[in-house]
Amino acid sequence: MTTVGAATVDRLFPADLTLGTGSCSPGQSLYAMKAKGTGMVQLVTVDCDVASPDDLEPDLHARQEAQRLHGRGAEPGGVVQLRLRHVTGENRAPVVADFSSRGPNPVVPELLKPDVVAPGVNILAAWSGDASLSGQEEFDDGRRVEFNIISGTSMATPHVAGVAALIRKKQPSWTPAMIRSAIMTTAGTLDTTGRDILDNGATPPTSGRRDGGDRVATPLAAETGHVRPEDLALDPGLVYDAGERDYVDFLCTLNYTAEQVRMFMPGFGICTLTLPGGPARLTSPSFMVVFVTGTDVWTLMRTVTAVSEKAETYTVSYVAPERVSR
Repeated sequence: MTTVGAATVDRLFPADLTLGTGSCSPGQSLYAMKAKGTGMVQLVTVDCDVASPDDLEPDLHARQEAQRLHGRGAEPGGVVQLRLRHVTGENRAPVVADFSSRGPNPVVPELLKPDVVAPGVNILAAWSGDASLSGQEEFDDGRRVEFNIISGTSMATPHVAGVAALIRKKQPSWTPAMIRSAIMTTAGTLDTTGRDILDNGATPPTSGRRDGGDRVATPLAAETGHVRPEDLALDPGLVYDAGERDYVDFLCTLNYTAEQVRMFMPGFGICTLTLPGGPARLTSPSFMVVFVTGTDVWTLMRTVTAVSEKAETYTVSYVAPERVSR
């Protein structure tokens, strides 16, 4: 199982909304109709929500929603002017979306989650003609489209599923754990400006250092980084593999009963082995240590498998987290 967080892409649809008595910005819009050279036009309804550009998403609203928004931004009867643009190459990306779920893993904190982040904000893709524009029956106003733009981790996950399919095609003998490892160990930790990936949803108690007014994404937000589906993921050099027995031992370590394990593995007998050192010993590309009272030293081991076609030499380096020493 690969857990995917959502991040922005280097594409915005800025919309400068100017009222007759002032301005309301920034904003985004996918409104496609031309204004036919009109300047200020009569205001019917406007909804203003001021935030940073990376936080804004051009949500799809049905006509019923527009009626409920009536009067929130300005009094009806005013005038409004909308200036639309399409901008690429001017914004830092990826940035972890504020709505993306973050770690730690509430069930097994020793498993660092999410595994990677992928594009999940303002994703334009094919849309079923049988579904309403908003995707919600209560807001169905009869409009149907062939393409739509949606934000969510449900948009980020298909990107990673596609990368996994590419790896599977090239390496049909690899286990799911090897494929996930290749995706994680080749993920990128820098954005389009060559700086650390930022986190739009970071709060002072859990975030990293400040960077350009925002906060650097920690592993609990972006984990190993942003998925990179180019040649790196297809040729990771080393992978962290785990087989069926490893996961059974992992479940036994979590005190699953034999009956519960049989839900995953029919015919299973009894738990005869647990992972020494606890669930953190499961072979995974990441490390997550939970220190309990009275314990300040923890030893974890990992086994890597060479998958490169040619001989390679690796040099190990590390950066110790704050308050952690070798």
